[in-house]
Order: sequence, then C-alpha cells, then structure tokens
Amino acid sequence: MMIRKFVLIAALMFGASPASFAASDDVYWACSNLVTDYAYHRDNFNAKEFSELFTEDASLTVVSQTWVGRSEIEQRIEGLKTGSTIRHEMSTIRIVPIDADHATGVSYATIYSAPAGETSVSGFALMGEYHDEFVRTPEGWKFSKRVLISKYSLQR
Repeated sequence: MMIRKFVLIAALMFGASPASFAASDDVYWACSNLVTDYAYHRDNFNAKEFSELFTEDASLTVVSQTWVGRSEIEQRIEGLKTGSTIRHEMSTIRIVPIDADHATGVSYATIYSAPAGETSVSGFALMGEYHDEFVRTPEGWKFSKRVLISKYSLQR
C-alpha cells in the first residue's frame, strides 16, 4: 500500500512538472519571438506586420512619444519610410510569466541608424531597455504595452 502511494505521488509530481515547465517555455519562446520580430519588422519598415505584433488597444512608447492602438502604431512606421536605415540589436531578453495569459519582459537594445545612402556609422544611436507587457490573444501572444527607456546615447 505504501509503495502504491509513493508511486502515485511521484507520478503526479513528475507528470505535472513537465507540463508547467513546457507552458513556461512556450510563453518564453512566443514572447521572445515577438521581441525579435519587432526588431526585424521595424528595421525593414514593415508597418502592417509590425503593428500586428500588438493588441488592438496596445501602447508603444519610444523615449518620450506614445502611440496608442494598432492603427497609430502602423502609421508611425509608415511615416518613417524615409530611405534611412536602422538596425535594432536585441539582447538580454528576460520574460516572466505572470499567469496563463499574461507575462512581462525586459530586453536590451542597441540601435544604429544611418542617413539614406550611407553604409557607415560613427556609433550607436541609442542603447536602452524595452519594458514589455504581453497578453495571450486568440491570435497568439501580443504586446499590450511596450516602452523604450533610453539608457545611453552617443555623445557628439
């Protein structure tokens, strides 16, 4: 009888544990992919794809400007298609699941930009942190709030 109880307890412990780790891993990978997709679509001025990374009522704050709603976020990227180049180098992506449908995150970014036609830069344009709130939607994980906080900028 004692062995059966032990086997039952062990099965419950080991059976439940991988599922909870798997769910946590799924959140981590889905939200990390949002972070890298953000950089990719932003750098390529893919306004529609960029805006679809956000919920309909999401907010995006870049240093001191905020855009609210998917439409405003899309228009922001459309308005930046000036021929200049920009690159986001993302690193240190930390995702923290809150519950089954919510997570937070912080990721570091080094951002480079150059005028149209230029292929060299004298340094980064900004180094900062993105502070994120994620939500699971019927279409998958999305940003509900994203804030870029500048930590360093290039002295000129």
